[in-house]
Amino acid sequence: MKKINLILLALLSSLFIFSCQKEKNGYDKSESSNEQSLKDAQLEKRILAFRAKIDLIRENQTLKAGTEPMEVDSAIWFIEAASNLTYGDASTELNGFVADSSFIVVTITNGQILWSDVQVTYDKIIDSLSSHNANITANEKQLMFADVSLKATNDNTAIFEVASGFGTDGTSGFGNDYPWYWGWELGRCDGTGLGVGQDAADKIAYLANMLISVPAGSSYYTDISYKWVNYWDVPTNSNPYGDYLLFHDFQETTLNHACLSTEEIGYYKNTLNTIGNMYKPSGKSTIRYFLWDDTAFGLCDPSDCWDMAHFAKVKYAIWHIGTPPSEL
Repeated sequence: MKKINLILLALLSSLFIFSCQKEKNGYDKSESSNEQSLKDAQLEKRILAFRAKIDLIRENQTLKAGTEPMEVDSAIWFIEAASNLTYGDASTELNGFVADSSFIVVTITNGQILWSDVQVTYDKIIDSLSSHNANITANEKQLMFADVSLKATNDNTAIFEVASGFGTDGTSGFGNDYPWYWGWELGRCDGTGLGVGQDAADKIAYLANMLISVPAGSSYYTDISYKWVNYWDVPTNSNPYGDYLLFHDFQETTLNHACLSTEEIGYYKNTLNTIGNMYKPSGKSTIRYFLWDDTAFGLCDPSDCWDMAHFAKVKYAIWHIGTPPSEL
């Protein structure tokens, strides 16, 4: 599992008078209707109108509409929503998951983005998602989400990050049949040497994601947000394995690569769901859990010491029923 550093943690011209603001891979399909609600249908019309104007400007570069400005936040919202509506299916039933990201440089004019530059940016983002897709060697793959966010800006340019998540025909399996090393991608902790490249953090997040319900049928989401959670943010008196709702272990003198038993993995799977509910914004749903392991090394006089822990990121968004996606 990728490590993180503890220190780094401490439609046409009159279109859209719309206030926009700017995180599933679960296979527990909800029993709700897969028919679009009136609200979802209206939202889809706005997104399709945005996409239609993008197409119009692309085909008519001298169109006056291309010189109209758009607020940066609104551009991000509509580009992300159009990407997900057009190419994404967040309800895909594929076991594996692959994430990727890239950066796009965007031209800024007087603090806004001209529609001609919105069109260019949208096309670059779709090209980027297509590249992410091409890099995946799985036999089956489907874009689940595209997350577009503003990373930096100045008077003339902005940098957008494009993060993607693809479902794949992985073979992770749903069960929790083995102990796993707590982290460091050391694999299963049963003496077989299997599972190297993954660890308990991966397993816990995977199992927790399997518990998340998704709308039936093709679906996508908008208004993505994230919440980082450190182990010290979630203390508890009820954990039989430690003092927090996330794994934490402090060792001195001799470093023992702690194994998490199936019972511990089951416990932390459930507490990850608890954490998701604790921080869930009003009106949004929990979309996906991410879990990292990290280690802090130090000298505890007179011996060495190691502080080992898991850190969570929870993705929230608003679900919508859509139409089957196009291929990237």
